[in-house]
Amino acid sequence: MILDSFRQDVRVGLRMLFKEKAFCFLAVLVLGLGIGGATTQFTVVNAIMLRGFSFPHPEQLVGVGLIDPKATDQVNNFGAGQIPTAQDYEDIKAAQKSFTMMAGYLSGSTINLTYKNTPQRYTGGYVTEDMFKIVGVSPVMGRDFNAEDNKPGAEKTVILGDEIWRRDFNADPNILGQSVRVNSKAATIIGVMPPGFKFPFSEELWTPLYNEFPPTPRGGLFLGANNRAPAVLGRLKPGVTLDQANAEMIAIARHLAEDNPKTNQNFTSASVQPLLNAFTGVQLRQIVWAMLAAVILVLLIACVNVMNMQFGRAALRAKELAIRGALGATRWRLVRQMLTESFVVAVFGTVAGVLIAYWGVDLLARAIKAAPFPLPYWWQFTIDGRVLTFTLVITLIATVASGLVPAFLSSRGSAAEILKEGGRGNTSRLVNLITRVLVVGQIALTAALLIAATLQIKSIRNQTKLDYGYDENGVYAARMALMEGAYPTEDSRRDFFMRAVRALRANSQFESAAMTDRFRMTFAGGGQYEVDGQNYLTDRDRPRGNFESVSDNYFLTLGLKVLEGRDFTIDDSDTKQPVAIVNTSFARKYWGNQSALGHQVRVFNPGQPTAWRTIVGVVPDMLMQGPFDQQTEAAGFYMPLLGATPATQFCTILVRPRAGQRAETLGPALSRAVADLDSNLPTYFPGTPAAFHKEILSGNRLIATLFTIFGIVAFILSAVGLYGVMSFSVNQRTQEFGIRMALGADAKRIFRMVMTQGAWQLGIGLVIGAGGIALLLGVASAALKNILFKVNVFDPSIYFAVAGLLTLVAAASCLVPARRATRVDPMIALRYE
Repeated sequence: MILDSFRQDVRVGLRMLFKEKAFCFLAVLVLGLGIGGATTQFTVVNAIMLRGFSFPHPEQLVGVGLIDPKATDQVNNFGAGQIPTAQDYEDIKAAQKSFTMMAGYLSGSTINLTYKNTPQRYTGGYVTEDMFKIVGVSPVMGRDFNAEDNKPGAEKTVILGDEIWRRDFNADPNILGQSVRVNSKAATIIGVMPPGFKFPFSEELWTPLYNEFPPTPRGGLFLGANNRAPAVLGRLKPGVTLDQANAEMIAIARHLAEDNPKTNQNFTSASVQPLLNAFTGVQLRQIVWAMLAAVILVLLIACVNVMNMQFGRAALRAKELAIRGALGATRWRLVRQMLTESFVVAVFGTVAGVLIAYWGVDLLARAIKAAPFPLPYWWQFTIDGRVLTFTLVITLIATVASGLVPAFLSSRGSAAEILKEGGRGNTSRLVNLITRVLVVGQIALTAALLIAATLQIKSIRNQTKLDYGYDENGVYAARMALMEGAYPTEDSRRDFFMRAVRALRANSQFESAAMTDRFRMTFAGGGQYEVDGQNYLTDRDRPRGNFESVSDNYFLTLGLKVLEGRDFTIDDSDTKQPVAIVNTSFARKYWGNQSALGHQVRVFNPGQPTAWRTIVGVVPDMLMQGPFDQQTEAAGFYMPLLGATPATQFCTILVRPRAGQRAETLGPALSRAVADLDSNLPTYFPGTPAAFHKEILSGNRLIATLFTIFGIVAFILSAVGLYGVMSFSVNQRTQEFGIRMALGADAKRIFRMVMTQGAWQLGIGLVIGAGGIALLLGVASAALKNILFKVNVFDPSIYFAVAGLLTLVAAASCLVPARRATRVDPMIALRYE
């Protein structure tokens, strides 16, 4: 009986909607945009933060780190913490009782592998022996690592990922036991992982951690990429909660601080959090949730639009509903019929929205696939059951939100009054009030969304417009790694660096050449340092800044001049006379207008003090901290790379083209020059600094594009909604305007009345929207520091720009109905129903 009645309502609803094609098309389009955007964004949320890992009992997997309670979010890895040394990991592992197993790892690392005399650089993982056992995944061919494999000095072993086994090893079924060279050492392939497995992020192969990087005592100083401290994950024992594990880790951290005061005294707390949270990071989660909130706002605006259109339909169908009521239809029957029509519209909108979502997700997946950096392999952007359930829920919400109030109010009208020629009941006044309130709400939501989207877009624009202090298109760079297999001693690495810079400078293809430890010419090292003449009572009193190790001619290669003093020389060595060069911000900060030359500075190492460095030069400021760190100040200093102790393993080569050449054409020449020095040494991450910076910010540009789309859609929907409501209001007030004009009101007065109504709605909406978002941003200002780069959340230019834009669209939306109102013929209007 119920199903029969529902089918009848659907048939009637379809017939009515097909008669009102314009309404049906607009309502489906508006809801389709809202539902499509929400479904697409929820697909992103699902992929990054909800679906998680497909391992057994993934809820037991956690990330572990030590926390300095008084340090900045950035130092504490935004809540995930850090493990200062491998020895800390070993001590935690030995003392803990909350985990069945723990593992340490380095991810996204360079692994040079030579197979059949062909060297290639891979992105791989250095892992301890229990890594794969913890996640519950075993090789599909061969065996897992064991404790013996992980020992320093043991025969080197490697496990391949399925992708490179098929691509680079031709899916050789006899690959097990074959010999390769890993980081210039003989190694044996012992296994191949299952298809699609690249844990923890996008690893292509794995090798034991301690076999490559033996644990070093606390107190050593390893800067930048030379830092060998592992990240740590574990699997909780059954029945152990996160709170219990956190409590135990905090107690262990305090014991370590007491036992090792020089190195661990500040790490008096700890973090144990779900592995998915540790991997995604608080910044990414905040951005993704903010984007979902933005599209939910768009969906709300769409629902308000459809609700206003439903009010317009209800006014036109007032007689029909009155007749049906007079013939015996109950109020519930009328409400049910109109809700069913709203449901049909929402279903059509959902179908359109899901199609839009499939298209949007496909575009997103292709854009991500083309990104220069591989994303975590477990991010799978697909519309699955959870996403479709979300879509079903928002469809029901859209049905109720857009149809319930119009249906209820339309059923309240007096049949006798409505059937009278020209008669109107209280419903019209109530409907007018509600539609005006809805427009105010729509403007408020749009203003809030536009302000938030503009702040995010400005943040990303600030990142893309950063001045790095030199011509980013004027040099070419590539990365290389000197592993211990071929370069086992510091002297052998220093010797190679010396030979390399001399050979590159003698090469006729290059105007000049230099080296730096800066990663992709974007991220330099950083940490605490000391300046002579300054008093430091505690470790935390030491300032935090940037430092970079560079060769001589580095500044010349970048097109910069030494402002005071001298450049480094090829003979500068930490074992002879440690020296440093500071930038102008550093010199000005500590010595004002006086000379910085002759003063001393050093990197702070609490475990073992380093030698003081004498300042021999001052250079112009360059951006050293990259496009994400807005907390570290510009002050920084440089140290010699060629004579550094300990000698670095990783460096970036820089070459400047001769006059008439373009820097981006130097790639083949640089690769040949390095191959002439060592045919087994692959270079990687080649390109100009401008290309590096563009690639690093590619994800941010995608986010900015999405926020722009959200803002444009909300803007259009708001304009359409305001125009629709003003047109509806003018139609409802036709008699009133006719009477006013019959009593002497001129066209200007009528025009002013309509425009004033729109102005009041606009003003109230702007105050509510701008005030509400300002209050929200003020409350969340601490969290927003992680996702908004050098942006004032109360920037008046943004608020006024949004207000001006909405004022223009509101004026345009009110203009046509206002002009129509001035053309009302009083005689016709007085006969208007």
